[in-house]
Amino acid sequence: MLPIKPLLWRRYRHRWYSSQTTSDRKRKIQELLLLLFILVIANTIAMVIFEGLSFRNAAWLTMTTMTTVGYGDISAETDLGRLATVLLMYLFGIFLLAQIVGEWIDYRISQKERMRKGHWRWKMKDHIVIVNTPEFNGARYLRILVEQIRGTPKLTDYPIEVLSASFTDGLPPDISAMGVVLHHGRPEGRTDLADVDIALASYIILMAVDTSDYRSDSLTLDVLDQLKSFDVQAHIVAECVQESNRVRLKRNGAHAVIRPVRAYPELMVRALAAPGTEAILEDLFQHAGNHPRRYDIEFTAKSWGKMACNILSQGLGTPMGYLDIEQQIVTNPPPDQLVSGTAIFVIASQDSAPEPEKVAACIS
Repeated sequence: MLPIKPLLWRRYRHRWYSSQTTSDRKRKIQELLLLLFILVIANTIAMVIFEGLSFRNAAWLTMTTMTTVGYGDISAETDLGRLATVLLMYLFGIFLLAQIVGEWIDYRISQKERMRKGHWRWKMKDHIVIVNTPEFNGARYLRILVEQIRGTPKLTDYPIEVLSASFTDGLPPDISAMGVVLHHGRPEGRTDLADVDIALASYIILMAVDTSDYRSDSLTLDVLDQLKSFDVQAHIVAECVQESNRVRLKRNGAHAVIRPVRAYPELMVRALAAPGTEAILEDLFQHAGNHPRRYDIEFTAKSWGKMACNILSQGLGTPMGYLDIEQQIVTNPPPDQLVSGTAIFVIASQDSAPEPEKVAACIS
């Protein structure tokens, strides 16, 4: 038989090592450790028999020989003892130990790679699970969303796990650095949902993969239906592409349903940290909802609390802030503060916007 060329052998060996799974490497390390243990015991017994050493000194000699330390305080002196050392330690023991170290390094590298690429089974509890990520600019949106979560005191310390079919090469390092891990998979199957410990999560975010495709709601409905079998106790926030599906999503277990507004991840975070506030914020984006209005009215040294009460009592809207004399916008000032400005901002209904004269009369 012709010898295998070194280059071909290296290629074959690389393919073989690459095809090994983490469990394969772990099992091989265990087998090598067992074989090494047998060699150590055999050499120790040989040193006891051939060299007349105590079991403790024989074990010490075996270990110093195998690790190539060689203190020299004890050594084999008989021919049979030296022959046993050469056969058991020099030929097999030292080689086995080096192979175990190499396998362990490969195992750790493979383990870290699986963690990075989302093929690791994380065991988590009381965490935030983000199911799906947007197809377009998914990393950018996820980064801003996580930053907003980390900046919210109520949510700062929660671990975050992302279940997504995107990020085949792993999450961007800056996102991972914020305490986010990836599980690469799809929520259509129970296996991936179980692998992210969905039943133990505190918050679940169901994102729409494609904000322009109504079929994204079908996937969200499927996931909500699966969550029922997990007996989930988490607060669930779901994105809804088609307005008519809102009721269906809530009926199937979503505690909050919001539109996928990609420019404002804060809307999603508000739904987590202060349930209900997302409905108020979302109303501002509706054409027929409430809108902030500006009224260019000058006022000097007026009590903000009295002005706000006058506007509210007259049913003209809800004052949110004002433009001071230095042209700086001030929002939600203390009620006892005396304020001066050139304009006032009021949240008012689209259908019954107050006339500027009525707002001016309340201020004066």
